[in-house]
Amino acid sequence: MAYEEKRFKAQDGLSLYYRDYATAASSQTPVLCLSGTTQNSKVYRELADRLAEDRHVLCMDWRGHGQSEYDADWEHYTYFTDRDDVLDLLDHEKLDRVIIIGTSLGGIVTMHIVLERPEAIAGVVMNDVGPVIGAAGRQRLHDNMGLPMVFDTFEEAAAAMKARAEAGGTLSDTAWLERARRVFKQTVDGKVAPDMDPVYGRVFRERKRPPDWWSSWEAMKTMPVLAVRGAISDILDEEVLAEMQRRKPDMQSVTVAGRGHCPHLDEPEAQAAIDAFLANL
Repeated sequence: MAYEEKRFKAQDGLSLYYRDYATAASSQTPVLCLSGTTQNSKVYRELADRLAEDRHVLCMDWRGHGQSEYDADWEHYTYFTDRDDVLDLLDHEKLDRVIIIGTSLGGIVTMHIVLERPEAIAGVVMNDVGPVIGAAGRQRLHDNMGLPMVFDTFEEAAAAMKARAEAGGTLSDTAWLERARRVFKQTVDGKVAPDMDPVYGRVFRERKRPPDWWSSWEAMKTMPVLAVRGAISDILDEEVLAEMQRRKPDMQSVTVAGRGHCPHLDEPEAQAAIDAFLANL
């Protein structure tokens, strides 16, 4: 499916990039795909291609990621700034309501949007993220941030990604390589580095996080929600998913076998769940 590469200005003047998979005269509610930290719009390629057959789909690069501009002040990389950037995109596109598919950071930012502009959200797919971040996963990601991030080849980057993920996944080496090509880039000196602002390691380590976002989850009680969890995820614990279900009994959920953080949403069970969720909205 063809897409148009576009940019918009955030409130502070930063130029941010997004892919616009526009369809002709669709009456369906548009979908906005928000990726995780270290990711960008490219990780949603298969999902966007499929959904854009009959629906307007947008995929955004966070500031400091992919083709969006890097912020000169690392302290601007916050959930609140990301929230405002998303709202600026909706205003730029003149979209009153969207369905958000939020992976990891994308889901966290969605929970912030819910408190700021709930009327803009028609439904949410929370991909391997919830109101509480798993302690084991949080520690693993912090540990990973202290490891080398620059490699000689994409194959080396893919091997590092595989070694730093949760043990026991079923992703093939070919799939890891494809994932590396989407979230890493070739630098001017021929090295392979994350396709994001290098300062993000510091951002991740020093970012202030509350103990939980249950207040945001309570605000989502009236919204249709589908929760997707990787079966071996250490970010969205089973106990947290169960508590999300207890507090919101009408929440739909699906667990993707053999996946940790995060499912790619091209798995058959994830595709089926998302299609059914969208069809019922």
